[in-house]
Amino acid sequence: MSYKLILNKKSIKFINKRSQQDKKNIDSNLSMLKNNPYPNSLLDIKKLSNTDFYRLRVNNYRFIYEIIDDELVILMVNANNRGDIYLNVCSN
Repeated sequence: MSYKLILNKKSIKFINKRSQQDKKNIDSNLSMLKNNPYPNSLLDIKKLSNTDFYRLRVNNYRFIYEIIDDELVILMVNANNRGDIYLNVCSN
């Protein structure tokens, strides 16, 4: 049972600006995320406190997403560098 991953424009733009090696690493992590978007031993995922959002850590990059279980959808709401991501968790 695999989830569908939906990336917003901001996340796609962020990923496209990374180096080839970083893109491969991000792509690999996002592929694993589709199989299990909840915290697990394979990926560094945490639920953000007081929100419905989760955070995926890939090296110094952070990806904030929401899980819509009844539709099997992962909605990526933001992607940024480690220091900048938490300033505007939900800004698009």
